Amino acid sequence: MKKKWIGTCIGGRYRIESMLGQGGMSHVYLAEDMKLKGKKWAVKGIYPSEEETMTFMEEAEMLAKLHHPQLPQLVDYFTTDDGTGFLVMDYIQGPTLQDLFEGNGREFPLVKMVDIAFQLCDLFHYLHTFQPCPIIYRDLKPSNIMINEQSQVRLIDFGVARQFKKGKQADTMQMGTIGFAAPEQFMGLQTDARSDLYSLGAMLYYLLSGGQFAYMTQKPLEQIKPKLPDALTSTVRLLLQENPQHRCQSAMEVKMRLRSIYPDQTNMTENMHHTSQLPPDKLIVIGGLFSGVGSTFTAISLARILNAIHIPNALIEQPTIEPDLYMLLYGDMKAPKDYRFAVHLITAQEKCLSSSASWDNGLSTWVPLHPDGYHDAWLPADSFKLLHTIKKPIILWDVSTHWEHPSVRELCHSADEIIVVIDASPGKCNRPSSRAHFERFNSYRQRGKRVHYVANGCLPGQLEKEWAESLPAPPLCTLPELPRSKVMRAVWNGECIQDHPEVLAQLNYALSPLLKEILPRNSMSLSGKKKTNPSIFSKLMKRGS
Repeated sequence: MKKKWIGTCIGGRYRIESMLGQGGMSHVYLAEDMKLKGKKWAVKGIYPSEEETMTFMEEAEMLAKLHHPQLPQLVDYFTTDDGTGFLVMDYIQGPTLQDLFEGNGREFPLVKMVDIAFQLCDLFHYLHTFQPCPIIYRDLKPSNIMINEQSQVRLIDFGVARQFKKGKQADTMQMGTIGFAAPEQFMGLQTDARSDLYSLGAMLYYLLSGGQFAYMTQKPLEQIKPKLPDALTSTVRLLLQENPQHRCQSAMEVKMRLRSIYPDQTNMTENMHHTSQLPPDKLIVIGGLFSGVGSTFTAISLARILNAIHIPNALIEQPTIEPDLYMLLYGDMKAPKDYRFAVHLITAQEKCLSSSASWDNGLSTWVPLHPDGYHDAWLPADSFKLLHTIKKPIILWDVSTHWEHPSVRELCHSADEIIVVIDASPGKCNRPSSRAHFERFNSYRQRGKRVHYVANGCLPGQLEKEWAESLPAPPLCTLPELPRSKVMRAVWNGECIQDHPEVLAQLNYALSPLLKEILPRNSMSLSGKKKTNPSIFSKLMKRGS
């Protein structure tokens, strides 16, 4: 290719004016549209390879389906007689991130770096959850990112993007830029979403270190820049793990890890006008080691305790499980008359949750399944769509026993806390399925996730000690045993037993070790209100003293 195309007309309408850039496999040209006078396009020419032309055409058709305001729109594609493939895309004018970085003395304000990382996480989430096949970008670097006047990130080069094909052992061609590309891109292995996340970590390292490459320095970022927030340096370190299994597993996990250093949303919106959505302050996944152990009861109990101490929260029922929450909360009597189930609204692309009344009980918002269940496929991307529509500081997500479902695994990768409810029964805890769950929970812990065990029921004396010692970690606390007559009376009256003051006090006391672990230190400020009155618990404890 090279300069032989300059001055020629290709595809019957695109006159090549000049070269914009080049790489090992391709060249990018500025072209004028001969039909739409004055219209400029970026035309990327890709060298013929050993792959069949059909592969190029399939990828081009895939890229043409992308519709995102921060991604270049592919408007045309074709091949020439010599087999060269051409992609015709939006021509985006403006400085690249590399240009801005160099022009600013290889320094960037931390607030801007975090904002760029957040926007890239949103873009990767869109690409990695694209249907019918995820799209792997594979060439993230500062020169492939443009920043407009509104500080909005745009990716400008999609020439080496590929569809992820599950089960394939290796990419057909190894592509990427040394210093930013993941190790597997040069080792003949298949790339996936985690390859893009490695590149994100490598790019952050480069920008935050003043232009140094992690693979060359072999130093943790915190040694080069000691004053950076721990949440940032630890995330970069995790992203740069050589083994993909040891990295962050999704773009949303990266976003959740970084959000503690994210500046005030109002100021950021005024200064940068970006559209990145903030995740909740805390995502807590709750489930049981086996069926019937009481995970939903525990989730409702935590929601009502949070309500009592003035912390807004939401409880979401995992769409793939057997419906239970609606009935337990007496939805036929207590749900709003115009209530519409959020899960169904999320998967109906043309509808929005804002058009439906939320089901609020004080500061708790209930997000149950329809009593008939949800029978369509539920994807990890659907979970994050739902997660970002629930505007509550703390979100509890009840997954029952569906730990192996892909959407639940994705949630666990992104969760701040994972709560596992177990029965004080050695036999049940030693089941093969239970042991497999314990191995998964242990892997989460090894990757820095906080996993807490809560016992439902207890064993007498020495038996309880021996049982606790047989677990991967001892239970933090034990749920109180409530009189069956009291429970049945509440059911008969259509009441949530957790709202009985004396029961709520019992639950708060029993679960206090867990609450100390999972509640943020500034939890009282999350509600946006000053706590002027003593809580229900302090009143009850005074009565009993």
